[in-house]
Amino acid sequence: MDGIFLIDKPAGITSNNLVQKIKKHLKNIYNTDIKIGHTGTLDFFATGLMIITVGKATRLTEYYQGLDKEYIATGELGKITDTYDINGKVIKERECNISEEKLREIILSFQKEYLQYPPPYSAKRIKGKRAYQLAKKGIQPELKPKKVKIYSIEILDISLPFFTVKIYCSSGTYIRSIIKEIGDLAGCGAYTKELRRTKIDSFSVEDALPLNEFLQKTDLQNALIPIENALPFMEKIQLDEGFDKRFLHGQRFRVPAQKGIYRIYDHTGKFIGIGKVDENRILHPQKVFPPE
Repeated sequence: MDGIFLIDKPAGITSNNLVQKIKKHLKNIYNTDIKIGHTGTLDFFATGLMIITVGKATRLTEYYQGLDKEYIATGELGKITDTYDINGKVIKERECNISEEKLREIILSFQKEYLQYPPPYSAKRIKGKRAYQLAKKGIQPELKPKKVKIYSIEILDISLPFFTVKIYCSSGTYIRSIIKEIGDLAGCGAYTKELRRTKIDSFSVEDALPLNEFLQKTDLQNALIPIENALPFMEKIQLDEGFDKRFLHGQRFRVPAQKGIYRIYDHTGKFIGIGKVDENRILHPQKVFPPE
């Protein structure tokens, strides 16, 4: 079993716990340990799309981690929590007298590229420790800002003090930080009440199985997206006979393709790995999957 599952994560479970539940379910069905992993966490309180890698596809995790994502988030103005979300402790409350028109203006101003600070309760590593581990001990983590890009931000609803937005953004963007920053500009703070990941690149939560439904299935082949179909965000190169064998042996050679990362197929159309084409159009094997 090699490929990916699209899972709709429920609230109230960690991403690692979700992986362990899926791993246990697969072992119960196939009576063997199957290697699985995830391609990016979702917060405990958040719901939505997670890409779960299975078998040989666990070697491809790095290629999913940098993909753009889409979220729907609801914020509440007038309260700030230590985690920037609904599970945190309220540390400040302020009256919010902002108009709907001004709030709309502030929200739409986030369609930009900027340096964003992660929340103190995040998985960022600081000298070998996770930021949230330090925050739980009362230590203020020294977080560095990261450049993020908000391609679009759409206002779905404003019912003060609540507002709901759809955000399409670069990988590594913290939606909790955006909601708090909107609240800061509104003069009263805000926290994220609800968060749902709806897309990862072209993968949609509409095509995902809710976790509970997945855990009730015993025939999972129809739910599995095989490796050769699991990388639609990469261009494809099909090699001529002879060159495919050279690729499988780790050799480099020139190809008629532009610089970038590609899915590589042999002369029969079978997926055999991932390759990187450099500026001189030389193909470098990155991940090799010999035919069985």
